[in-house]
Amino acid sequence: MEFLAFSVVFGLLATLLVRLRRRPGPARRKIASLRPGWVEVRGRVRARRPDKLAPISGRECLGWAVLVEQETGAYGWETVVALDEFGDFELEDDTGTIAVRAASSPIVVGVAEQRGSAGPFDPPPAQVVRLIAQTGAGPRGVLFNKGYRWREWALVDGHEIVVRGRVISEPGDQGVGYRRMSEILVLAGGASRPLELDE
Repeated sequence: MEFLAFSVVFGLLATLLVRLRRRPGPARRKIASLRPGWVEVRGRVRARRPDKLAPISGRECLGWAVLVEQETGAYGWETVVALDEFGDFELEDDTGTIAVRAASSPIVVGVAEQRGSAGPFDPPPAQVVRLIAQTGAGPRGVLFNKGYRWREWALVDGHEIVVRGRVISEPGDQGVGYRRMSEILVLAGGASRPLELDE
């Protein structure tokens, strides 16, 4: 009887937890219908030209993020390298285009991920060794290589992504009246919430 009561309570709690985790975020909207506030938009990345190279894979991109972790025990990992570099880009859907201010926004990225790992008998590639060396650490232990794992994300021109951010208005470059500038809408991250790029 106690087992049955416990099972019912556990089932109710599990159902509640699942529903709370599925709370809806901002509704996905088309670019032409955007207004100031937090939004989620799906579109294709557009830029004049990719001007960056991802440091591990060498992919041409508009921005990248790298995370390198060192094994610290049987089940522990410590971050030794966490770098990112992004430029501004445009997001385009079938209704229009909006500028994304990625260069000046805090970013959480989850697009075009590549992973790798190295262990005692398998050294990391030279690109990862260079990143680790910038921190002052070395990839080798006393006798063998240290254990590492790494992830690299790259924002590639032409890929379709989801952007979650805050729509704000900025002064445009055209005058619309005496000493009054036009305003344009742009997507950016905020102090309380970063700009999120996802697939």
